[in-house]
Amino acid sequence: MNQFQVLILALIFVCQTHPTLARSHRDALARSCLDYFKKGYQTSGYYQIKSDGAGNSFQTVFCDMESEPGSAWTLVESFALKNKAMPAFSKRPLKINAPVLPKTPNWNLYRMSLSQMNDLKKQSTHWRVTCDFQAKPVHIYRDYAVARFKNFDVVTFEGSNVCKLMKYINVRGHQCAECTASWFAYVNRENALHIDGPSTGCQFTPGGGAVSSEDNFGYYLDTNKNFRCTSSPDATTNFWFGGYF
Repeated sequence: MNQFQVLILALIFVCQTHPTLARSHRDALARSCLDYFKKGYQTSGYYQIKSDGAGNSFQTVFCDMESEPGSAWTLVESFALKNKAMPAFSKRPLKINAPVLPKTPNWNLYRMSLSQMNDLKKQSTHWRVTCDFQAKPVHIYRDYAVARFKNFDVVTFEGSNVCKLMKYINVRGHQCAECTASWFAYVNRENALHIDGPSTGCQFTPGGGAVSSEDNFGYYLDTNKNFRCTSSPDATTNFWFGGYF
């Protein structure tokens, strides 16, 4: 076998095994992971979707099609606790354009641009936040929140201790469904989206086992090792847009 044949075989191997390259050709019309799911794809991984819904520009995204049966999710932000001090993860609500490696989805340092999020929101009915999703096995519903965009638009939200209707929420094992939870996000005060664990102003009251002023799902000024997103420096917080089908 000559060097040219070796090179060709190597390229074929890379294209078949590299998640981004292997799936980039699948559907030129897909604008979200939910689009792929509706067409029969059921494997989580990296896919290509049409960027901003126009032209011939595409972006790589990470799709979860396996953790929750009958649903598909596109990763829009993910960061490790050790990177919590970065302004995009500590000070910028989602309504602020603060992209971090927006074309390179990963678990430790990633946030889409606001235009990417807004276009993806048009294709989505729900948003969710998970903890340490990349860990195996995935305990998806422990330290988890999901809401309908029509009840709680996480992209436009700004407020202090605002009760928002959740489809389901779990913090350190405290859980409720179709209930309100208290959320915070400030532009002027530079606070990223989060819940204060001990807050009891809404129906969801995860006070038992909380630390003083505990932050959940973001901001992370005060953390609790019993909350999976903040259990270690490498633990991650993951925001997704998608829906059920």
